[in-house]
Amino acid sequence: MKTTIQLTIAILAISFSTACADSGKVDESAANTNLFTGLLVGQQQGKSSVMDSLAEIRGYWKGGFCSGGNCTSFTSNVSIVQDPSGFGIWASGNSYLRIIAVDTVNRTFIYQYLPSDAWSPSKYTKVIWTAPTTVGCENSANKCFYYCTVFPNFATLAEAENANLSTYSSADPTRTGCGGFGWSKALFVSSNPTSW
Repeated sequence: MKTTIQLTIAILAISFSTACADSGKVDESAANTNLFTGLLVGQQQGKSSVMDSLAEIRGYWKGGFCSGGNCTSFTSNVSIVQDPSGFGIWASGNSYLRIIAVDTVNRTFIYQYLPSDAWSPSKYTKVIWTAPTTVGCENSANKCFYYCTVFPNFATLAEAENANLSTYSSADPTRTGCGGFGWSKALFVSSNPTSW
């Protein structure tokens, strides 16, 4: 009888252990479907949140440089747009770069260079911008904003996100505050920068 009780207890313990080990497991097919759905929804939310976050500066602008209290040379094309796949893009001059992070509280965004870029392959760059204004805009532009590219380019997204911005200031952007230089300035041209 003692052997029967011991055997019964052992069988119950093994059954209980096996049931606990399988508890909470999900079928692999269901798990893969859930993962795909989560990634797709997250990607869509990420794309829309980047562009929504950049609503105040989205569009086509002419970029110039500020120094000594003056802003001039508004010859560079600057576009903050959404590409056909839905991602935010910073296009300036000949560069076409995907915006991968936006901080609306501190008015910064981060873009990444392509792996094929000649000067900064796969590096990350942080840009600070000011609130657009309708006052003091050159060339009869109806709105403008200042922006500053934070240097150096960063090897990782985490480095760009955690960049020390204590030496950057928009208090006097036409003279200084951007790494020892004046800030760049963007003059509004159009809300529809391109037809893609």
